[in-house]
Amino acid sequence: MPVIAAQKGNPGNPERKPEEDLVTISSPKSTASESYRGIRTSLLFSAADAAPRTILVTSAAPSEGKTITSANLAVAMAQAGNRVLLIDCDMRRPKLHRVFGVPRDRGVSNILVGNCSIEDAIIHTTIPGIDIVPSGPVPPNPSEMLGSQLMTKLLADVRDRYERIIIDSPPLTAVTDAVIMSRRVDGVVLVIRAGETHREIIKNGIGLLRAANAHTLGAVLNGVEMGRDSYYYYQYYYYYYGEDGERQKKIHRKKRARSRYYASDQSEGTGREEGSGGPENKGFNAPSSSEVVPARRVGF
Repeated sequence: MPVIAAQKGNPGNPERKPEEDLVTISSPKSTASESYRGIRTSLLFSAADAAPRTILVTSAAPSEGKTITSANLAVAMAQAGNRVLLIDCDMRRPKLHRVFGVPRDRGVSNILVGNCSIEDAIIHTTIPGIDIVPSGPVPPNPSEMLGSQLMTKLLADVRDRYERIIIDSPPLTAVTDAVIMSRRVDGVVLVIRAGETHREIIKNGIGLLRAANAHTLGAVLNGVEMGRDSYYYYQYYYYYYGEDGERQKKIHRKKRARSRYYASDQSEGTGREEGSGGPENKGFNAPSSSEVVPARRVGF
């Protein structure tokens, strides 16, 4: 599984204030915002024929930052000119409505029981290009509802209205909801918190996606240490305009791939050895023991 982004800090921190979650809005020039734009670019160019339209964002375990990743990815997509719909399919612990400051009295659960239309559930946010369908009231049987034909119809109906549909779902290893939804989307993004998530949990999560024949687009690593002793480094440049309108260049540390947690391309059948090419050519090899994935060994 390729790693499409690595980020410092923990977007899944419950102590964060809602206004701090959408860094793509509050701090558009930050490295965190740049990382979300990098995820956007990776996903839009992930297929030779067409970019994925429906994208499921999940995690291996709770509190890894999947909801904040979903929200900021949606903003990044909208900033690129896409019309985006966010759907909160985490009907057990819904959070997207808090991030955007909208009610959830009507949403996915209402649509799936037939007492609310899609049009009535869609909320137009204050962010240009982004609409949201909250989870709705927490139902007693989320898995059965997500696996119903009404869910299939919901996705089919909104697919023709939006260019990108981002779906937030529960963690893979906690309940079956994400696995059920993984079969209904164009691709899955797996969020992993480095230094916290145990290897077996990651391995089990990836195994569930593979067993479901899900199209996995890549992994996003949160909580990565970016100090000088990180195991792999790379150098990238990006430009931005200062408040005076003058173009400036921001240079980040030069980095080289050195992590043993990146599987060689040879294992993917390409014949290249580990260390060839940049980080974008590497696959994330789920470790086999029960130890956590050290942040310093998957550093950005």
